[in-house]
Amino acid sequence: MNVHHLELFYHVARSGGIVAACRSMPYGIQQPAVSAQVARLEADLGVRLFERRPFRLTPAGRTLFDFAAPFFSRLEDVGEEIRRGPVRRVRLAGLTEVMRGHVPALLAQLRREVPDLSVTLHEINQSGAERLIAEGEADLAITVLESKLPPGFRSHTLARLPLGLLVRKDSPHANTTALLKAGAAGKLPLISLPPHEMLPRMFQKEMSRRRLVWRTAMETSSQDLVTIYVRNGLGAGLAVRTPDLAKDPELSLLPLAGFPDLPIGAFWRGSLEGAPRLFLDALIAHSRKMALPT
Repeated sequence: MNVHHLELFYHVARSGGIVAACRSMPYGIQQPAVSAQVARLEADLGVRLFERRPFRLTPAGRTLFDFAAPFFSRLEDVGEEIRRGPVRRVRLAGLTEVMRGHVPALLAQLRREVPDLSVTLHEINQSGAERLIAEGEADLAITVLESKLPPGFRSHTLARLPLGLLVRKDSPHANTTALLKAGAAGKLPLISLPPHEMLPRMFQKEMSRRRLVWRTAMETSSQDLVTIYVRNGLGAGLAVRTPDLAKDPELSLLPLAGFPDLPIGAFWRGSLEGAPRLFLDALIAHSRKMALPT
């Protein structure tokens, strides 16, 4: 393949058409020239890469774009990194709770070592973080490890968080067995993340194995909301054991013995250098300090 033709195709695919690509490309080139050179690329490959009207990538076009995008999307950034010397930027993707509860202190620590640190943050799940890393938009992700990572990715398990049921201190249900029976009998609402999230999926799978049914009565978009609604007496909350919850003066987290733990991990692609490497090292050290006693 002609690399210049491949670059033009990348801009066309990213912009959603040849006309739009001509407007957004970092150097001037006329529409007829782009059309001719992309057509030459298609002829060399023997396939059609996209439909013109309306614009839509073909399966072959999508495969080629997924291959080319990580390289061409990072050209400008790599040039800046080389000009500046060691990498002084970290782009993170991951769990809302981690981004809000742990990352700020770690970034403050890193900024003392790298005063001109540049930071980008994305709140997203594992599959979304994989996409951002593959497209060169993120360096490192911290998420629930729901599935096997794609080839070329590396990971480090930071914690395995035990599942528990969150109740108010004044709850009449003093132990997990009583709480599960009350929930299964329809006497207590369950507050949880949506069913597609890994935490409720793990919980419901084990409940089914035990021949118990306790459906979610209130879905929330974050674990913070689960805590707030439990504190206000709206039901029992599905949660994982963390140091903050363990110290909450108003709430009790009853352990779910025999239920699987929730794996939290960091992952990246290739090798990490500069600020991303420093951040990962600090994150691993932080996770060891935060480990809960068994």
